[in-house]
Amino acid sequence: MNANSILLRGNGDFTTEQYIEVFRADNEQHLMLSLGLTTSPGCNIKCVFCYSAGGIKEAGQDIKGHMTEADYEKAIRESAALGAQSVIIVGVGETMMDKNFSRIIELTDYYGMYPLIFTNGTFLNREMAKFLYEHRTTIYLSLNSTREEAFNRITQSEGLFPVVMRGIDYCLEVGFGEITTRNGHRVTDFAVNTMVMKRNLDHLDEIDLFCRDRNILFTCRLPEKLGMAQDFWKTHIAGTPEEEAWLKEVVSQHSLGAEVFRTEHGCLFWVAGVLLGVDGKARLCYSLNNKYDFGNIKTDRMKDIILQKNCVYPVGNQYFCPIHAELAQV
Repeated sequence: MNANSILLRGNGDFTTEQYIEVFRADNEQHLMLSLGLTTSPGCNIKCVFCYSAGGIKEAGQDIKGHMTEADYEKAIRESAALGAQSVIIVGVGETMMDKNFSRIIELTDYYGMYPLIFTNGTFLNREMAKFLYEHRTTIYLSLNSTREEAFNRITQSEGLFPVVMRGIDYCLEVGFGEITTRNGHRVTDFAVNTMVMKRNLDHLDEIDLFCRDRNILFTCRLPEKLGMAQDFWKTHIAGTPEEEAWLKEVVSQHSLGAEVFRTEHGCLFWVAGVLLGVDGKARLCYSLNNKYDFGNIKTDRMKDIILQKNCVYPVGNQYFCPIHAELAQV
């Protein structure tokens, strides 16, 4: 697998011309390339780096509302009409625990877009793997160790490691992992992401090889100091600033693919789409709050949300993430 030429399908695999059309924002059929949807809170594990505090908070805030199936359908339908080609499904916790999860996948496929899901892999039984494959889903699976003891410590769980390993096998059996082409890019529909920390640093090569042997795209990164990571940073992630700097260097040497949301033009939701929070509020980030409000799918049209977002955060900022830039200026 060529590290520099394979993208995760549904994330950044667009043409330069398509990006330019979105940047112009003068054609209603080309206002966005991807929609982000956040599923309801809840998780069956409590990873030590979890930005949502174990699936109970969104960007550090209490959750006060939830999108309905009708809200999800509206968001997907209107995004497709505006040119979106993929729906990236993140969760305040595990995406598959949302009662609307299967319906979101079906609707995304029905409206001609690729679903891309974040998952911890614990609900990937044979039937679910087949369902996802038949609906053209891309899987981004969180796997932070290939050793059961380390997996249990990082996820603060017991008995789920064999479940995740079987789930990976089920996905490969039904056909996930094949490298294809889309919009001139080589793409795959299955990737693993590893959060690099001192708890798994000694066997990062092992995780890397595990993915290579199965033709799974491997990505890794350092956790952000948000949610539970703040409490476990020194004990599980990086004990000193020097150790943190070393971990960042290790990440740069190992990751075989770009992190989801990152594209050659900047953050996908900033430059070519939007993310809807659990309550339907339009946002740019799953872990940080916007400084400005540009609408809610429960009350606003997706077209108006995108146009308002473009007014607040016009493309052309030199930063990858304007929200991080704002925080840095405080």
